[in-house]
Amino acid sequence: MNIAVLKEIKVDENRVSLQPFQVSELVKFGHKVYVETNAGLNAGFSDLEYESNGALIVDKYTALNNSELILKVKAPLEVEYTDYESNQTLFTYLHFDENIPAEQINKLISSGFTGIAYEWVGKDNDFPLLHPMSRLTGYLFAQKSSELLSKYKGKLGGKYESEHVGANVLIIGLGTIGMSAFKYFYDNKFNITLVDKNIDTINHRLNSRFNTNSINYIGDVNLIKFDTSSPENTKKTIDNNMNSYDIILNCAVRRKDLLKSKMEYLINKEMISKMQNGSVVCDTTACDKDLIETCISSSELEKIDIIEGIVHYNCDHIPSYVANTSTKLLTEQTFKYVLLIANNGIKHTIKTDEYFRNGVSCKDGFITHKYSAEKKNLLNNYKDILELIK
Repeated sequence: MNIAVLKEIKVDENRVSLQPFQVSELVKFGHKVYVETNAGLNAGFSDLEYESNGALIVDKYTALNNSELILKVKAPLEVEYTDYESNQTLFTYLHFDENIPAEQINKLISSGFTGIAYEWVGKDNDFPLLHPMSRLTGYLFAQKSSELLSKYKGKLGGKYESEHVGANVLIIGLGTIGMSAFKYFYDNKFNITLVDKNIDTINHRLNSRFNTNSINYIGDVNLIKFDTSSPENTKKTIDNNMNSYDIILNCAVRRKDLLKSKMEYLINKEMISKMQNGSVVCDTTACDKDLIETCISSSELEKIDIIEGIVHYNCDHIPSYVANTSTKLLTEQTFKYVLLIANNGIKHTIKTDEYFRNGVSCKDGFITHKYSAEKKNLLNNYKDILELIK
């Protein structure tokens, strides 16, 4: 099979979809790998490294025009929408369920290519291509928010000496991202408040995640139970303490049990205005104006917004900050599926691997991921993938 590794054109996106040594593995199986010039440069991998491992270094359109399988990291930008043909498979993060408008999705998939979304490969909350980036996201947002707190509020976040006073941080949601953020703040002795639906299981989840043995992580942590049946009570509790928070990190996404009609925002602009100037607010989920009214995602690694005197940082691809680390972690997981597609073909892989099949998001101009279709009101253009590959 002919495979293309494309250079990312999204602002500040430095990752790459394949490491040089993985090229040599593909070549051993008789596959041909076209790597776009400087595709891996910002992640620490030179063209020479790829070439010495058997890749052909070419321009973008030579790679596209000669390949059946196209590898990227980020969802295509609008200028890339016409790059893919009906006989090609695109394997990348797609995020149809997030900020991309429905009409843009239809425009992107109209050529009929097969799109496999990294983020949906998996089953039952086990998403192996999403987890490593989500884990990094939590650590990096915690680190970045600490830096911004020092810069804009002049406050040292951690309590490293007895005379230091740790900063106060609010973490909303203790999923994969939230647990990473918690670990950073916990290890650096911040004063932590946690908002979570299942506060009784927090210690168990943290010990399981970090392979520790019955550590009482929440001994000094203030816990706020998020009750979806009465979300306004949670909102009121947070509101009463807004003036005390130095950092707020939202690590939760809105689920079906918390529709906008039930609660428009967990933290609104009026609540933000109660924080002290120079405090920091981040939405790690890249969901615009979802749980926090003032948070809008950005593609720029260094972009901040000052709203009501509060520093907002909402980069939607923060793992790109550490492109070498994140590329290695991501491709360690994706490469298994790259090999499967290359060695067995796309149809066989879809039919025989349930985890992989769950990531198929479009084919033949149809959306094939039901949750994304439902969220974007595109069920009229939805078809089950197994019906399309009979």
